[in-house]
This record gives sequence, C-alpha cells and structure tokens, in this order.
Amino acid sequence: MHTSSRNTGKVHAPFIYNPEKKKIWAKAALYGYDFWKKYCHSNDLLFVEDGVMEVAIDTQSEKTLLMHFEWGLKNGLSDSEIKILNEREVSRIEPNLKCQAAILCNKDASVNYGRITQTLAEQISNNNKLVKIVTCSKVTRIKNNAPSSRSIIVEYIDSSQRTKKEIDCNFLINASGSNSINILNSLHLENPYQDLFFRGEYWIAPPKYDSLTSHSIYSVPQFQQFPFLDPHWIIRASGTREIGPNACPVFTPYGYNNFDNARELLPKIYRLMTKKGHRMHKTLLRKELLDLISKEAFSSISKRYMINRVKRFLPSIDPKEFRIRGTAGIRSVLIDKDGCFVPNPIFIMRDNILHILNYNSPGATGAFPISYAIAFKLLENGILKDCRDTMFGRSATPFDDKLLTTCRDEIDIDFV
Repeated sequence: MHTSSRNTGKVHAPFIYNPEKKKIWAKAALYGYDFWKKYCHSNDLLFVEDGVMEVAIDTQSEKTLLMHFEWGLKNGLSDSEIKILNEREVSRIEPNLKCQAAILCNKDASVNYGRITQTLAEQISNNNKLVKIVTCSKVTRIKNNAPSSRSIIVEYIDSSQRTKKEIDCNFLINASGSNSINILNSLHLENPYQDLFFRGEYWIAPPKYDSLTSHSIYSVPQFQQFPFLDPHWIIRASGTREIGPNACPVFTPYGYNNFDNARELLPKIYRLMTKKGHRMHKTLLRKELLDLISKEAFSSISKRYMINRVKRFLPSIDPKEFRIRGTAGIRSVLIDKDGCFVPNPIFIMRDNILHILNYNSPGATGAFPISYAIAFKLLENGILKDCRDTMFGRSATPFDDKLLTTCRDEIDIDFV
C-alpha cells in the first residue's frame, strides 16, 4: 500500500549510475534485470521488455548523454543492449520524438512491483511455516541487551487488533525505508545523517496518446548533482502512459496530502535545524537546491508547467488533455553533516542489528541482488546459516547458483 505500489514500475538499466561513485547501484540494476525476469516468468507475472530512451535536447545535455553511454558500457551493458542514436536515427524509431541525440537501451523493462510484492509474500509464507508477515503495525520500541546478551525485543502495536506485541530475536535487520533512520535514532546511535522527503507525482495520459511512442522516454536531468530525474514519459506494464515523477519537497514520508504536510512542517524544520554538528542552513540556502525546490514545487501546483517539461521532447502532447492524476510516491533521501546528498545506501551494523539506510532508486530494481549480497555477507560473518533450500522450496526457486554467486562476488557491501 506504500512504496512497493507507488513507483514508476521500471526495472532500470544501469547507464545513469556513475560506475565509481554509485557502483553498488550500478551492479544492482545490472543484475536486477535478470532476477526480476526469471522471477516474473516463473510466476506468470508481467515483465514487459519495452526498453527505454534517454534524450538530449541541446548541446550541453548531449555531452551528458555521451557520458551516460560510457557509464552503461562500464557498468556491464553490451553493445547490443545500449546504443547512441543521432537525430535521424531517433526519428526512424520514434517519429513523434524531438531531440538532438538519444540513448536506446533494450535492457529495461516494466513490471507491477505491488503485485510482485504480494506474490513474493504469499509464496514465502506458504512454503515456510516459520515465516510470519505482520502488517498494519508500528514499531514502538526496541530493547537491545547486547553485548551482554543476544536477546533483542521488538515491541510493536498491532493496529488491526489494537494490542501491544513483541518479537524476540537474536539478530534484526532494520530495512524500514524512510523509517530506518528513525529506528536507528531511537537506539541512541550517533550518526551524521538527516532525512529529506520528496513526493513524486504523475499525470495519466488519455488513450489518444497510447501510440505516441513505443518506448518510455527520459531526458537528461537538469539538476544532475541531485538524486532525481526530470519528469518523463512512462509506459506502464499495463500499457497506460503517464508523465512523472517530479520531486516536490514534503515533510513526512506519508505526506500525500496538504494537511499532513502542514502538520509536520514546523516539527521537521526544527529537527533539521537543531541536530548537533549539522550544517543544515547551508543546504537549505544552496542556490542549486533552491532552484530545484522552486521548480519542483511549481510543477506540483501547475499541471501545465509539469507537462510542458515533457512537451519539450514530445511536442504533440497538450496539457489540457491530461485530467487524471496518477498515484504519487514519496522518496526519502539522506544528507550528511555537511548538507550534501548521500549517493549510496548505507549499511550500519551495531549490536546484532543491521540498519539499512538511504535505500532508494533503483531500490525496487536492485532488491533481489542487494538482498542476496547482504545474505552472503551475513553467511560469511557466521550470523546466518545457508537456508536457500527453505526460503522458496528448492523446486520453486527460479534463480540458479551462477546468478547468486555473481551477487556474492560482484556487489561489494561494507557493514560500517
């Protein structure tokens, strides 16, 4: 009901990730494609291999496009999977697209991550009676007796039954998305991070535009120093077309409406400005960030402004034709003590608890590779026993040992 169903639904190709600064994301995206293809095919779930194009509409963005092409090759894409096209070649493939140059990547797909998540949960629960999935609940406290004891007590409220309950364990993984930092802070573990939230909004295109393009179309982002893409033309796994997402600043990870955001505005600003050792005022006053915030906030207020950002490369669309909003999602990103956006996920191991922070896009694409890489790391440390046969049941496991071994050898996760 939250992040898994509130996203673009893409299995992202790794050409937009710097192979040196974002190596984990690049590898996760590269191998994530193979994981999701095998999983979806073995479970009769949609996996639409529709490809993607990234376009440059001016000389400056064309330089960035060439850099992304080189990144794609360095990240493991082959010559047959990624190509640079000039304006004439683009027009032959997508006659309604206007640009100077483009990247065409065939190793990009569309799925329904919400449906996938439901299937995965049902499959694991049905095949392993030791697994229990608890929903509609909120963690209220974690009592950690380490290092004197391996006992960890997770207290939570089951809102469906309105009762307090506990989970007793000797190892815990905190992979709670935008709430991971809150759980870390509740244990009074010092860290240099603060979180910011950005809501990505969408507009659904009317059916008259269903044949406008055969590929999803991205443009080179205007603010490349920030972890966001500009609104783009999306083809969903269902076949519907949408424009989005933008990156409108909000003040809570559940800020889907103005009331919730207004209520959290002052408390959030207070927390940002008062954290010890943080230079948050420098972040908020950076010209680049102020430009980003103003443009993204305006695109939330003005439908015409947002859709015109896509009209630059798809000139035949008319903002007046877009009347239905899509499903918005919220991304949580971390900033460090100097006010800079943190580019990669962070894995903090303390007292038998692994905290996974800043896990965002391409989070869904990389979910299987990152999870297996973590599992192998825990096996090496003697924390886990090899349980691959019991997770799905060996007969139902769609992944071969070669793919799993690749995760172990190629995705280098450090616990700090």
